[in-house]
This record gives sequence, C-alpha cells and structure tokens, in this order.
Amino acid sequence: MISRTGYLMQPEVNAAPVARADARNNRRRLIAATREAIASRGLDVSALDIARAAGLGVGTLYRRFGTKEALLEAVVLGLYDELCDTAQACMTRADAWEGLTEFVLELAKAHRDSRGLAEVTAACERPPSPELAQRTAALQEAVIQLTDRARATGSLRADVTWQDIIICSRATLDTQYCLGVDGGPEGWRRIITVLLDGLRAPGHTPLPGPAPQTSHT
Repeated sequence: MISRTGYLMQPEVNAAPVARADARNNRRRLIAATREAIASRGLDVSALDIARAAGLGVGTLYRRFGTKEALLEAVVLGLYDELCDTAQACMTRADAWEGLTEFVLELAKAHRDSRGLAEVTAACERPPSPELAQRTAALQEAVIQLTDRARATGSLRADVTWQDIIICSRATLDTQYCLGVDGGPEGWRRIITVLLDGLRAPGHTPLPGPAPQTSHT
C-alpha cells in the first residue's frame, strides 16, 4: 500500500488470532502439568510448581484461571468427565456383568493413577462446587444403572447395592505392600477381581451390617 506521501506502508498484522492461539496453548500446558502434579502429589501442590512444570510464569496461571483452586477444579472436572464417558461406554456392553466389572476396574485404576482424584472423591468435609456435584450425581446414576442391569440378569447378588460397588473401587488404594509382601504394580487388578467374584450371584455369606449410605452435603 502506498501512502499519500509516496512511502510504502507495511500492512497491519492482526495479532489477535496469534494471542488467542498462545492463550489456548498455555491453558493446555497448565492443564497437563496440573494433571501430572496432582496424580503423584495430590491436591497440595503450589501454583509456582505447576507453572514451572508447564514452562510458564505463575502470572500466566493466574491470568488464565484466576486462582490455583480454579485450575485444580478444571482438571478434576476433566477427570470426572472421562469417568462419565467410560461409564456410558460400559452401559453399552451386551453382557451386563462385563459392563459393570469394566467400570469398577476403570474407576479403581483412576483412583490409583491420580492421588488428587482419590482425595476429591473421598472428600466430605465441605460441599462440592455445583459443577462437581453435577458430575458426582451423573456418576452415581451411571453406577446405579450398571448395578441394576447386572442384578436384572441374575449375575449380581441381590444384597449388593450400588453404594457397595463404589466403595469397592477404592479397596486397592493401600494394598500394594503389606507385611513384607509386594503385590506389584498390577496386583491391584487381582484384588479387584477377587472382590468382583465376591459380588457375583448367588453369594454364600449374608453381608453383615447395613449397606453404605449416600452422603448429602
């Protein structure tokens, strides 16, 4: 473009798309770094450590998410969404028992793979955010449906509740080592398989005590 004075003018460059792309990339990096951090260290991780792991300044974290807690919430909600997707896929299995056992194994694996997720699913001292409460309800409903399907086919013993199923998914969190015995990195699958066999019909020993209750915070 030639100006009125005869000089060649450089075209203006629209930096907005580049800035938006950078922002999206920074968000992805922060999400990935946070997911990895809470998997090994739980929720007690600092904003500075997350930013460093993402290769960004801590100011970028606050610009993208406002607070560390908001970032943690975004990551946890993503993990819950993945579990919801898994549950929906398990409900499409032709064999109801296979669908139920597949989900229990995946839920147990998710707990073992992420210390942060295990901390969130066990938290009961304060009410969850509306978004987390919605996902919790969705997962509970999915487990109810998986349990009902398995019971309707006669493969699940009648006295096992959906709350029992959820509690069983946490049974392997502290079972790798005991009295000098090392279960190995895949030993948790053996434990879950043993538990699942105990849930199958007909079941020989009546279950003692009341069934687990759903908490309402």
